[in-house]
Amino acid sequence: MMSFRVLFFLSLLGASVYGQELYSALVPFPSSAPPPPPPPSATELALPFPIGETLTYSIYWGVIGVGESVATTEWEWIHDQWLIRIQFRTQSNGVLAKLYPVDDTIKAYVDPETLLPVQFLMDINEGGKTRNSETLFNWQRKEAYYTKFHDDKEDEVVTIDLKEGTRDLVSFMYFMRETAFEDQQNYEFEVLSDDKIYELEVATDGYDKVKLDEYGKTKSLKLLPEASFEGVFIRKGKMELWLSAKQPQFLTKLVLDTPFANVKLLLKKVTGPQADAWEKEQE
Repeated sequence: MMSFRVLFFLSLLGASVYGQELYSALVPFPSSAPPPPPPPSATELALPFPIGETLTYSIYWGVIGVGESVATTEWEWIHDQWLIRIQFRTQSNGVLAKLYPVDDTIKAYVDPETLLPVQFLMDINEGGKTRNSETLFNWQRKEAYYTKFHDDKEDEVVTIDLKEGTRDLVSFMYFMRETAFEDQQNYEFEVLSDDKIYELEVATDGYDKVKLDEYGKTKSLKLLPEASFEGVFIRKGKMELWLSAKQPQFLTKLVLDTPFANVKLLLKKVTGPQADAWEKEQE
């Protein structure tokens, strides 16, 4: 079983003073502080996804169900500002949960106006081993500060020069829901994974009917991503993604095919704002 981040990037890949300043900016106010104002309304921001949404995905290794990944969006009041918290929690189930327990939590805090990341956190727990990291984004300096935490040695801290519009994996996946993809076109993005920025090329490759247990056959646009680092393409497997044609857009299916694994994610359930309207669109 692999983390959601690894599932996505396996096919694509084979603290400083500024970081301390940014981290302090993300510490919530104490409970004695006055209550925050209400968060912005949906009409104010015109977000490509609703706040309070929950997307549940089933994970398959071949034809065997091995886990579930739940994606949620919520407002969070941090240092006198509202940020959107996007969280993925992935857990193994069934026999795999006993043989190789997985409980991963990945969070991205994004600016609601630009959808640019402010903070990215990874808490990976797989097979009894843990890995924790944090990335803080300073858009004024166009720098990110990646910290990999260690229990038995000094933490690793790396400063990364950001490019315009660079996003971590989670904020990128939700930003994609804003992109008006057209069939048979190519798109370019910048994605930060750990301490490296990858050029991500995405080609659209026609519409398919993705069969979902809850919603039946759902018209979805097929996306073919390919990543490169410093101009060198990285090919360690094949990935295919499908985005629903109807609004709001969801990732309906992901297939990762490598020499040693075939992993599939399928949308299981949509709950929260706009869920009922989306279900009717599929009928």
